[in-house]
Amino acid sequence: MNKVVVTQVRSLLVNKSLGLSLVLSFLIFFVPSFVHQQFLTGPIVNALLILSFLYLGKNQALFLALIPSTVALSRGLLPLALAPMVPFIMISNCLYILVFAQFENQSQIKNLWAILLASAVKTLFLISISKLLMVNILAASLATKVAVMMSWSQLWTAVVGGVMALLISNALKKKYGRE
Repeated sequence: MNKVVVTQVRSLLVNKSLGLSLVLSFLIFFVPSFVHQQFLTGPIVNALLILSFLYLGKNQALFLALIPSTVALSRGLLPLALAPMVPFIMISNCLYILVFAQFENQSQIKNLWAILLASAVKTLFLISISKLLMVNILAASLATKVAVMMSWSQLWTAVVGGVMALLISNALKKKYGRE
C-alpha cells in the first residue's frame, strides 16, 4: 500500500477517534451536570460508558468512568453525604466496563448477557461497599437511605444503559459500519 494512503488513513482514524473522544467526554461530563434525575442520568451515563468502550477502547473508557460521579457530586445530583462513596462509584463504573469487556462478543445475545453480568457485579459491589462504609460513617437512618440509593436502582440503570448502548451500537453498525 502506498505510504501516502497509509498516512491519510491513519490521520483520518486519529481525527475520528479524537472527535468521538471529545463528544463522549463532553456528554459524560455534562449529562450529570444538567440532568438531575438518577433514573435518567444513570442509564445515559452507563450507555456512554459502554459506548466509550466499544468505540474508544478499554483505557479511554476507564478514564471516562472516573468523571460522572465527581460531576454528579459537585453539581448536587449526589447528596453530600455520599461523598465518601464517590471513589467506590468510580470503581464500580470501572468494574462495569471491565466485566463487559471480558465477555463482549460479536453476538448480540452474548453481549446482552455481558451487560447483565457487568450490571450485577457493579450493583453487588456498590451494595457491599455501601453497607460496610455507610453503616460505619453515617447515622443509621441516613445510612439506610444511602444503601437504598446504592442498591437495586443501580442494577436497573446499569442494565437499561447497557441495553441502550447495544441498541445504539447495533444501529450505528448497520448504518455506518463499525471498525
